[in-house]
Amino acid sequence: MRRDLLRPVLAVIGGAIVLGAVIGVAIYFGSSSSHSSKPAELSGIPQKGVSLGSPTAKLTLVEFSDPQCPYCGDWARNVFPSLVQKYVRTGKLRMEYAGLSFLGNDSTSLLRLAQAAGLQNKLWNVVELEFVRQGTENSGYATDAFIKGLVEAVPGLDVKKVLAAANTNAVQPMIDAAQILAETSVGKQIATPTFLLGRTGSKQTETIVGAQPLQTFVDAIDAQLKK
Repeated sequence: MRRDLLRPVLAVIGGAIVLGAVIGVAIYFGSSSSHSSKPAELSGIPQKGVSLGSPTAKLTLVEFSDPQCPYCGDWARNVFPSLVQKYVRTGKLRMEYAGLSFLGNDSTSLLRLAQAAGLQNKLWNVVELEFVRQGTENSGYATDAFIKGLVEAVPGLDVKKVLAAANTNAVQPMIDAAQILAETSVGKQIATPTFLLGRTGSKQTETIVGAQPLQTFVDAIDAQLKK
C-alpha cells in the first residue's frame, strides 16, 4: 500500500464505492490483472473530443483514470466493453474521458497521446488500446516505438499529426480541464478509477469509486434510466 500525488493536488485510492458522496483522502493499491486480447469494439459509435456515444443519450458517465493504473486497466478490459454494447451503442449512455497523470512519465506520455487522438475524434480507440497493451507500472514501457505502435493500430488516425500534437500545447487544455473537474466535482483528492454518473447536460449525481464489477454499473445506470 502506498500513496502517490497527482500534480499538484490529486491522490489515489483503490476499491470501494461511494454513491452521491464527496470523496475524502484516497489511497492507491498496486495490482496486476490479466489482459484481454483486444480493445472494446467502438466502430460506428460517435466520438467527439473526449466524448463517446450519442450527444442525446439520457445519461453521461465520466471516467477519471490514469493510463498506467492497473485497476483502471482491469476495468477497461473487463467491464467497459459490456457497457459499450449494452448502453453506449444503444444510445442510452455517453461517456467522457477525464484522464489524469500521477504515476510517472509513462502516464504523462500516454495521456498526452490519447488527448492528441481526441483532436481527430479517436481518443477512446487509443485509450482502450493503451489499457489492452498496458505494461508494468513505471517500467518505462511507453517508449517512442510503443507509442507509435498504438496510433498505427487505430484505423483512420493520422499518425504523424497525432504524434506531433502530443508534444505540443494543443492537448494541455483537455488535461487541465480533467484536473479541474476532478477537484470541483469529486474533491482535491481522488481515486482512480472514479466515475461520475448523471443526466447528460446536468451535474453528475452519483460517484462510483474503484474498478467495480459490471453489475454495480448496470444497477446504477438502470436506476437512473428509470427516473
